[in-house]
Amino acid sequence: MTINKKVVAFLLSLILIISSVYIYIQSNKKSDITIGFVGALTGKYSVLGNAMINGVLLAFEEKNYQIGDKNIKIVFQDDKQNAKLNEKIINDYIKQDIKIVIGNVTSSMSKISMSIINKHKDMFMISAASASNEFAGKDDQFFRVHVANNDQRFQSFTTCILEDGFKKIYGIYDPFNATYTKDYLINFEKSFVKNGGDKFLAYAKTDGDLEKLVQDIKQKNPDIILMCANSVDAARVLQYVRLKGLKTQFAIAEWARTPSFLENSGKSSENVIFNIDYDEESKNPKYLKFVENYQKKYKTFPSMYAAKAYELSSIIIEALENGSETQIKEYVLNKKEFAGLQDTIIFDQYGDVIREFYNFKVIDGKYVRVK
Repeated sequence: MTINKKVVAFLLSLILIISSVYIYIQSNKKSDITIGFVGALTGKYSVLGNAMINGVLLAFEEKNYQIGDKNIKIVFQDDKQNAKLNEKIINDYIKQDIKIVIGNVTSSMSKISMSIINKHKDMFMISAASASNEFAGKDDQFFRVHVANNDQRFQSFTTCILEDGFKKIYGIYDPFNATYTKDYLINFEKSFVKNGGDKFLAYAKTDGDLEKLVQDIKQKNPDIILMCANSVDAARVLQYVRLKGLKTQFAIAEWARTPSFLENSGKSSENVIFNIDYDEESKNPKYLKFVENYQKKYKTFPSMYAAKAYELSSIIIEALENGSETQIKEYVLNKKEFAGLQDTIIFDQYGDVIREFYNFKVIDGKYVRVK
């Protein structure tokens, strides 16, 4: 049977048209960008991880999970503060071709993630909390909106401590996140000595025998105790020391400065000193709008970690609006300065940030800014 040439020509034209339309649709079809989050979502560090999730979701919700012609998908994974699990999560993200990772909550877990991600130059990792100075000054794939434990970070704090007459310091740290906590004490001590203070009397751990800890504090008789621990352990140690009758001044790292610390420590927290780059009473219009939206969505007041997660999400969004998911590092380094919720976030050439710090004391169960 002979097929009419006109029919053949028509069918070929039809196939060509259908093919062209299909190719056009596929080339213009909205594709997804998947962002991976990894952090502590259960256990004693979860107060940070869950607050960060809230900040991330709020930022992308405001953009309808859409940037240009791209749909945004966010995958959340709990590292459970477990090294092997954390390693598996990051390797799974790589297998899924995820180029952007938000995390981790602790520096010890971030160190593991970085050891893998830094082998992939098209990936970008950014944290709202990991502050170890071990990560500073390196041209790698890891950025953060939280200031590193460096000289600039401690300059105002150590000066303030010395001006208040505190010269003998006893240090306490959480050994389960020593990459951050011990690093915090070590770098504070360096700044303290540089500004005229003495070396620490001791380095103790939060997981030791608290009775022995109290006896050692009594023996060494410090002017002030500097503790770097999560809010749960910080409150536990502080309460025990106070119950034993010790009235020594405490200063505690910003990691513990959460609503749960005040709840868990009760009256023991009175007059505790904090030095931090975050002020709940800020009058910055951007911050006030963020607080309003956050409270409307979550029915609670945002913590510093929720705010910083929102900030890093805003930076990711802006970078994606101006380039691809593999160009975020380049965009951030070129722009350098970003409007934070309370201040200007300034990135150096290594992805570390400079921010302004303030002094606070717990007065009548509230964090109150002081000179």
